[in-house]
Amino acid sequence: MNTQADDKNSSSYSIGAAARLTGLSTQLIRAWEQRYGAVVAARSDNGRRCYSAADVERLGLLKTLTDRGFAISTIAGLESALLRERLNEADQVALKPLDGKIRVAVLGERLVEVIENDVVPTNPIEVVASGVRVERFLADTRGLAPDVLLLEMSSLGPDSKDWLESIRNSTAAGEVMVAYGFARTEDERALAGAGFRLLRTPLSADELAVGVLAAAVRLRSGEHFNTPVIPRPDIARPPVDIPARRFSEAQLARLGRIDSTVDCECPNHMAEVVQTLTAFESYCAQCEDRSEKDAALHAHLHRSTAQARALMETALAYLAQEEGLSFD
Repeated sequence: MNTQADDKNSSSYSIGAAARLTGLSTQLIRAWEQRYGAVVAARSDNGRRCYSAADVERLGLLKTLTDRGFAISTIAGLESALLRERLNEADQVALKPLDGKIRVAVLGERLVEVIENDVVPTNPIEVVASGVRVERFLADTRGLAPDVLLLEMSSLGPDSKDWLESIRNSTAAGEVMVAYGFARTEDERALAGAGFRLLRTPLSADELAVGVLAAAVRLRSGEHFNTPVIPRPDIARPPVDIPARRFSEAQLARLGRIDSTVDCECPNHMAEVVQTLTAFESYCAQCEDRSEKDAALHAHLHRSTAQARALMETALAYLAQEEGLSFD
């Protein structure tokens, strides 16, 4: 096996060759592989990393997207076909400037914070409705016909499709996008196959803006696909040993944007960890409710995740106090 090949036609590349072809450093390739599973290198007989042509292409796509503002944590797990789709959307936005405002309705605390504070000020986007309560939001948006409906869900499930269709019909939105934390692969594929536009969280402001702008480009060019998406209400009340949440989604979203005096940006990263644990906690609760066979397992995962979330919330509160950071 030739692990030092630089020729693009070669079937295997050393990490140095992959770095030169993609413009990434070898250190960053290792970090993306170890932290995010962006690629999985094979090993030569002497233990050196070997990357296939597909790996190199994937790394190149990830490099281009991160250069355009996408967070590596949100795209590293996407299939290469989806990475090409994200890049194509970014190209569409760059090549087809939009006239006039894009009318967007937003449901979800984190999304409202990001879209109103980080996306709207620098993009032709107008928030025509926003909220955190499903019933009130539905009443406010009924027949509103926004260009894009942007919804936040902690997780997706087999019953999401009915919710999505009802939201689309109620609001008459041109395109509906959902930002979600967790889902089974089969549910993702089913919803994607039905034409739903799915975005994994956490989302950077740039990634969210590109998604909304690309949806508007498709709408105005007549190329849009049917995209219903919807959050579902909380299911069963959690067991008594589940610690209550200490921070709201809006508070965590604000802390995630605050400039910190800590060089490593620990408050921002810790806020993201708490958000992720909260989303997975909700996902486990839904699995516990849906599957009688695995109820005990998911109940254990639910409790364990909630306890981990509570510990991280305590640490986050202490760090915020030491730094003089406000959640309000």
